[in-house]
Amino acid sequence: MLMVGWIAWIVLVWAASPAHFWFDSGELSAAGHELGVMHPPGAPGFALLLRAAAAIPVGSLGFRGAAVSCGLAAASIVLLFDLLRRRGAPIWLAAGASAWVLGGWTFVREARVVEIYALGTLLSMLVLWGFDPALPAGARRSVVATPARRSIGVFAAVWGAWAFGDLRLALVPAIVVAWLVAMVRGRPWARFAPLVVVFASAMALAVPLAAAREPASNWGDARTVGAWFDHVFARSIRTAFADDIWPSSWPMWRLNAAAFARQMGEDLGPLGSVALLVAVAVLVAVAWRDRPQRVALVGVLWIALVEVVYAIGINPMGIADRQTGMVLGPIAALVVGEAMRSVFATRPRVGWIVGPCVWMALVVPAAWRSASDAARTCSWGPHAWTRDALAQLPVGSLLLVQSDDLAAGTLAAKMLEGARPDVIVLVGQHLHRPIHGVAHDPRRLALQTAAAGALGERARVDAVIAAHAGPVALESPGTGVFGNVAFWDAHGDWPLRIRDPAGRVPLPREAPAAVEAWLSRLPTDEDRKRLAVAIANDARARVRFDHAPAVAQDLLELVVRKVRPDHASAWVTLAALRHAQGDTARAIAMTRHALVLEPGRAAAMTNLALYLGLDPATFPEALDWAQAAIALRPNDPGGWERLADLRARAGDQEGAAAARDEARLRRTASSDHAR
Repeated sequence: MLMVGWIAWIVLVWAASPAHFWFDSGELSAAGHELGVMHPPGAPGFALLLRAAAAIPVGSLGFRGAAVSCGLAAASIVLLFDLLRRRGAPIWLAAGASAWVLGGWTFVREARVVEIYALGTLLSMLVLWGFDPALPAGARRSVVATPARRSIGVFAAVWGAWAFGDLRLALVPAIVVAWLVAMVRGRPWARFAPLVVVFASAMALAVPLAAAREPASNWGDARTVGAWFDHVFARSIRTAFADDIWPSSWPMWRLNAAAFARQMGEDLGPLGSVALLVAVAVLVAVAWRDRPQRVALVGVLWIALVEVVYAIGINPMGIADRQTGMVLGPIAALVVGEAMRSVFATRPRVGWIVGPCVWMALVVPAAWRSASDAARTCSWGPHAWTRDALAQLPVGSLLLVQSDDLAAGTLAAKMLEGARPDVIVLVGQHLHRPIHGVAHDPRRLALQTAAAGALGERARVDAVIAAHAGPVALESPGTGVFGNVAFWDAHGDWPLRIRDPAGRVPLPREAPAAVEAWLSRLPTDEDRKRLAVAIANDARARVRFDHAPAVAQDLLELVVRKVRPDHASAWVTLAALRHAQGDTARAIAMTRHALVLEPGRAAAMTNLALYLGLDPATFPEALDWAQAAIALRPNDPGGWERLADLRARAGDQEGAAAARDEARLRRTASSDHAR
């Protein structure tokens, strides 16, 4: 069993991230380094593991954190292997199930970078291992006694409930039901369960205790009971993504479900989904005659169902980046492995012949698909992107960022590597929070005072820019959080624009030369996505501030030609520029292409409705696209405004007025939410 764990860890760690990865990886690494507070719900306990790994003098601090994720994922595979072996599965069967998990794209992605999902997967597997019911005849006896296993399962479930929203929904009801049944039947472990719950809940105290130290990585400042619970239950995340969480339209549910089904198809391989469905049918037939196995199957399917609903309805934002569904790989392998054990239990010779062939058919396609991800997780691109941004800044600069990538990356660079202590980095969305270090830095105190005296996100950004006496840089000004901020300067390279009164910042390189230079430093498609976003944002800002649509068009064509041909946002903006030039036919073709790349982009639908509405022959289709945008995102005023315009042109003044009223209601609600 230990050999399986070591092999899994080696397979994962050889392609582990050499520094911080994209997304939240840098923030998690920094929080682990200083025992800070991670983003909601905080994953209490994970920072302790990262801090412990930092003491091992092998590789960079970022790599050591990634090695922790590898270890947690490898431990999950060990538990899967032991579960199957305890149930009497031969070595080849348990090993094949373990290999299938190691071939899953989502599993290896999240296992090789500093992320919280490997911990969630391990806790889920500990619960399944701890609550595995009475074993079939002939199964191996567990080394750990049943009461101890149940207590471990309870501890893992409570820890997971405090640390992860999906595990809170999946495990708490299941454990409560199991405990009540055990109490009625007088099971020994049930008497100790409340004490185990208390000990496990102490893990959650890591959040307020860390916040009380006022670390630099202090998401939410959870020092009071109210702030602590808001953090653990991710109130700020639920507010920020209110339009995405539990979608208000069935078309969005369908899109999310289709996207997640594609992800699972890539993880399990072309035959994996079929094998899983067959395995469930086999186990249902077996469990119908065996009550303990029926209970086990219901528990496993319940966790899987909650994970699927959570991915589609609560965290659909994570599907595109494979930040959801990691635990489903081990669960699928457990179900298929147990079904194969049941089928071949009375035909061992057939199993030795057929079984390995089945695993080969499942493992090889999945592993072939996920093998290319090793280049993504091994890339130094995230590190280069962050350090290049910091290197541009003159001494004493204020840098306002808005993306998770640069916010987390700069925090990791400053905390783990000591980069640019003279630069103040603030997140534009978080200026309402206390700024770290105000007691020792008058500049920070002035910025916090300015932000505290402003009302609204834009006013706070304007206030801190005005309060800083030195150079100021913004990440992608004129877009996103900084969309309404009147800040622009010709100086600075992607993704920054830098305003320096002393004139120490050179003009940016010519765009083609800059792209060529970046392509060698951003070798993977995951890396180049950031370059594509930065150039596309720069193009939009050029139109707004420089009134240079020709320059913007050249930049966008550079994106779709050289950087990321599948960047839907660039195609939508390029189409809008073509339409402004009078080339509506080309604009329509480009927008249709963007919708092929990203079917759920409502802005592309409203734009396409505009272009098609100019021609009487395509006017009915224009109405369909406007209504499709509304059906997809009914709370977005843009679709209602487009529908109102089309109805007015069709002579339906009453319908246009009704659509305008709907748009007004949505815009008012959006403004109230922003405040």
